[in-house]
Amino acid sequence: MKQYLGFAKRFSLLCTPFVATSVLFTSPSQAATFAFSDGELSLTNFNGILSTEFNSDNDAETEGITLGKDDFVDLQNNPVVETSISPPEAFTDVFSSVSGEGTNYTGFVKSNSEIVGNFNIGAGQTFSFDFSSFLNLGTEIEASPVENAQANGDISFYLFDTSDISEQDLPDFLTSLLDDPSSIDESPLSFFSLTGSVSTLGDDFLTSQNSSDITLTDTYQTVDFEGNEESALTELTGSFQRYFDKDANVTLIATRRNQARVTAPEPTTNLALLLFSALLAIANKDRLKANLLKHSSGVKVIKLTVEN
Repeated sequence: MKQYLGFAKRFSLLCTPFVATSVLFTSPSQAATFAFSDGELSLTNFNGILSTEFNSDNDAETEGITLGKDDFVDLQNNPVVETSISPPEAFTDVFSSVSGEGTNYTGFVKSNSEIVGNFNIGAGQTFSFDFSSFLNLGTEIEASPVENAQANGDISFYLFDTSDISEQDLPDFLTSLLDDPSSIDESPLSFFSLTGSVSTLGDDFLTSQNSSDITLTDTYQTVDFEGNEESALTELTGSFQRYFDKDANVTLIATRRNQARVTAPEPTTNLALLLFSALLAIANKDRLKANLLKHSSGVKVIKLTVEN
């Protein structure tokens, strides 16, 4: 069923900017913006393994600030992480979007997921698996440079030889990788990365890289980096295989990062937006589950953090 998911997403999300236009751009006197980031990674058909263990982490964060009583931001964040031991499979997906309307506001959505898989491989075995990745980014504004919309995404996985880690230390090691996937001080045996960024006021790009033992079997890409509506969409499908002449333990680290942001400050209130953005950054450190602040000036600060 998942093989049809990419097509369905491609069809629906290509239509999203037009839907947003009819909904958001109804008041010429107020700024309206929209940004979304959609990412997916699926790992299936693992072969050549003696045992498997998966651990995963998933978190999403939404933040919004409005400086006027008629301003609003709409925040959507729906991350998913699924793993299975029999059969060995791992899957992560998210659709993150933010829209706003008014004269002074900012909205931000972010979603991160980590999947750590550990595999024992017997001597003389070929370790292999298939993967599919999907990244769709889009932004839309009414007028530049008063408004700004950004969407970013990063999907990657890295395979490391962890045969030198003792069986006793391995559980703590795998747990630490969920907290900080970059903490491993080794060169990867293999890697894949897909990265993109779309910004109405900045540079746009969509790139992918992979090691020589990864074969891409199907690719699709389309980009539009011009005007007030920008988008980048790609789907990459492939496989990995590597022969091990002796017993080995390997660890696969897969990550998905997606975020989207919209802002619409007036020139006279840039300083106020910077101030409240700084206050919001400080609030991030507290990792509050939900917080809503209201002031007599009409300023609203909304923060919601979800962790699995």
